[in-house]
Amino acid sequence: MAGPTGNPYASNRHADVLNEEPTDEGAKLRLVEEVKNRAKGAFVQKDMPSAELLYGKAIDLLATMPGKSEAALYSNRAMVRLNLNKVEDALKDSNKCIELDPKFIKAYHRKAQALVRMSEWDDAIKAAEEGKKLEPDNKSFDEVIEKAKKDKEKDAEDKARLKSDAQDVRVELHNASTARAPPKPKEATTDSGSTEFRGYKKTADGRTTSYFHTDISEEAKKLIEAQGFGKPKKLDAPIEETDAKGGGSKWNQAGTYEEKGMSKWLEERLKQELVGVTFQLPKEGGSVSTTAVADLQGDCSISVSRGKRRHLLDVSFHVEYEAKVGETSGKGKLAFTEVSTDGDDPEVKNEPDANTPPAIREVLDAFVKPAGQGLQPLLLTEVRKLIEEYKGK
Repeated sequence: MAGPTGNPYASNRHADVLNEEPTDEGAKLRLVEEVKNRAKGAFVQKDMPSAELLYGKAIDLLATMPGKSEAALYSNRAMVRLNLNKVEDALKDSNKCIELDPKFIKAYHRKAQALVRMSEWDDAIKAAEEGKKLEPDNKSFDEVIEKAKKDKEKDAEDKARLKSDAQDVRVELHNASTARAPPKPKEATTDSGSTEFRGYKKTADGRTTSYFHTDISEEAKKLIEAQGFGKPKKLDAPIEETDAKGGGSKWNQAGTYEEKGMSKWLEERLKQELVGVTFQLPKEGGSVSTTAVADLQGDCSISVSRGKRRHLLDVSFHVEYEAKVGETSGKGKLAFTEVSTDGDDPEVKNEPDANTPPAIREVLDAFVKPAGQGLQPLLLTEVRKLIEEYKGK
C-alpha cells in the first residue's frame, strides 16, 4: 500500500496511464484519447472511482495545452461525481462545462440534478429552464423541474410538521412537570381461606385455568359436532387472481422486492430497429447502412419494491455500418455509451475500420461522425423511441 509519499495510483488498475506524464503535445493528445476510452469503460462497468480519476487525468492533460479543453469531459465527470454523491464537485464541473460551451445541453441537466440534491430548488429550476430554452422538447428538464417543486413543497410540509411536533412536545413536558404524582396502586390481596389467585379460577374437574376460560358442556359439544363446525371443508370456489402491486408477478401480491432482467428484450429490439437503417448520401450517390448491433453491455432491468416500479437502464453497445460510394466501400461502427433513462442522449463515437479508404473516410467524417446530420440522427431517434417503449413496460 502506498505511503504518504508513495504512488497514489499504485493499487488502481489504470496506474499505467494515470502515472504517465508526457511532455510533447502529440504524446499528450494520444494519452488523452486512451484515458477517455478507459474512463468510458470504467463508467459502463460502474467503477466510478476509476472513471473520476481518468476523466480528471484527461482534463489535467488538456489544461496544459491552451485552447484544448473539452467541455464534454467536465460534463462526463459531473455525471460520475453525481453517482459518487459528490454533488458539490458535480456542480463545479457542470458550471465549468457551461463556461466552456454555453450550449452543452447535458451540463444544464446535471447542474439541475446537483442543485436538487443540495436542496437548492429555486436554482435547480432556473438551471433546468435554461437548458429547456436550448432544447424545448427535452422532457428530462420537465422532470427535474417537477421533482424540484415537489421536494420544495415536501420540505415546507416537513418543517411545518416538525414545528408543530416540537410545540406538542413542549406542552406535554409542561403538563408532565405540573401534574400530581399518580396514586400508588393497591396490592392485590386474597382471602385467608382461599388458595385462588386473582384472574384465575377452578374448573368443574378441579383444574386451575384463566378467569376468561369458558367450559363447554357435553351437550354443547354434541350440538357443535352436529352442525359440522370445527371440521375442515374443501373449498370449491375458484381462486381469484389479482394483479400484484406495481405490475410484479402474480405470486408477489405483497409487492416485496422483485427484479426482472430486460437485457435480452433490449438486445432483440435494438437489432430489430437499428439494423437496416440507411442514409442516402446527397451528392456522391452512395449510402451508409447499418448491418449489426453488437457488444451490448451494462444493466437493463425492471424492479418492483413495495408496489413501486423502477426502470434501471445503463448500457453501451456498438452499431456496425457499411458505406458505399460507387465501387468503393468501407466499414466501421458507432459506439453508443451512457444509454440511460435520465433524459440525456447517449455518447456516440465513430470508429471506422483501419483499412477504410481515404475517400470513404471523408464521407464518414461528413455523414456518420456528426451528431447533427447523416446517420447518427436516424439512429438516435430510434434509440429514444426504444427507451420510451422500455419505460412503458
